[in-house]
Amino acid sequence: MLIRSQDKSRLISLNNTRELRFWECAQGFNITDCVCPIGHYSTREKAMKVLDMIQEAYINGHIDYQMPEDGSVEV
Repeated sequence: MLIRSQDKSRLISLNNTRELRFWECAQGFNITDCVCPIGHYSTREKAMKVLDMIQEAYINGHIDYQMPEDGSVEV
């Protein structure tokens, strides 16, 4: 599955990525592929929700996933 970064500047192959995780930064939480941030969210809950959404897309056989903007993630 391919993941397009939130700012649309990166396309990441989930098949070549060891892990996706989120970490706290000064302005909230970034989701990263262990190299560069691919999305930024205002709360831990939103970052966790996006990881859940990526997992669901992968399980359902989607071939691509666009990282959502912070304002469109409902927890």
